[in-house]
Amino acid sequence: MKIKIPLISLILCLPSLVWAVPQALTFKKQEMTTHKRTVLCNLIPEECRDKPTWTLYKVTETSNQYYLISNLKLYQLEQYKQSYKVLNQWDFSSYTPKKVSTNWTVDEEVNPPDKKFIYPALFPITEKTYAIAMIQRFYETYSGGGMHEEVADFFELIPQQKPKLIFQNIPFSVYRMIRACFSEEDYKKSGEGRCHDEENLVLNIRYLKPYTWQMQYHYTSVLSPASDQKAVNSRKNFILEKGKQETIQIPKSWHAY
Repeated sequence: MKIKIPLISLILCLPSLVWAVPQALTFKKQEMTTHKRTVLCNLIPEECRDKPTWTLYKVTETSNQYYLISNLKLYQLEQYKQSYKVLNQWDFSSYTPKKVSTNWTVDEEVNPPDKKFIYPALFPITEKTYAIAMIQRFYETYSGGGMHEEVADFFELIPQQKPKLIFQNIPFSVYRMIRACFSEEDYKKSGEGRCHDEENLVLNIRYLKPYTWQMQYHYTSVLSPASDQKAVNSRKNFILEKGKQETIQIPKSWHAY
């Protein structure tokens, strides 16, 4: 499930002065060559025991900034000649969400799942600092279909400090596939085996001011010709502000079936 990462445009306030709105930093996954693995093992030996499950990313918008995600640990690296040096590191391995509310899964409130991961992108939270998303992923299986739903907690990354929780329990993404063909007539009607309804929830985060985001949700449902549901293509925006978090109420029509 791909999430839209905003490329925030420049705001021209005066002809002689130009201010750039902070932009999200996108990560590009790097090939883990034998040389890179050796360099990283020498640099961070504690993350190289047994079989490391790490991924190296380059920040698309810069020339020498990298991030290494090793399970629930995040390392900020800077390329130095043929090697790297560690600028900062943040450990999320002991973090457990206090509460997780879902919309598409059967239960509205569920226990934190076993599947947690760091989403590979940085979102501006102030003019100088960024936030990272810790994702909790939930799965459900249906007869002939299934879904996954993701909920995020966002942490501000401050150099040489522990990550600071800013926003929690935020709907992040959804993909759901539901069987639509149940009879021979349905299969004929579907054409080319299009026998499933597919739903997607996509989030775009727009920086407004320090510790304030506009959360732009786009929900779509693409239906099988045999479906008895109604197609949806809808958007809804919410404002998140530190200390004044607006409850994000996903429209019931989006997740009802």
